[in-house]
Amino acid sequence: MKVSLFMTCLGEMFTPKVGIDVVEILERLGCEVDLPQAQTCCGQVAYNGGYREDAIKGAKQTIKAFEMSEYVVTPSGSCAGMIYGYVDL
Repeated sequence: MKVSLFMTCLGEMFTPKVGIDVVEILERLGCEVDLPQAQTCCGQVAYNGGYREDAIKGAKQTIKAFEMSEYVVTPSGSCAGMIYGYVDL
């Protein structure tokens, strides 16, 4: 199974080892892991700050980065929740 890892902007910055560990776990489970280079912030920081238009820009970039992915995995529940809520933006 091929999965794409959405590491998140804060994860890349503050806890990169989490991403390494997630890749290792997924590979042990037999997954082929892809890390799209175009991924960026999901828009949650902007959204939580009241900057809806900036959040929409982040959402569009995230959707574009993962549009060819069959499965997307993220170690961040809050970013997953933000992505799930894109339909409400």
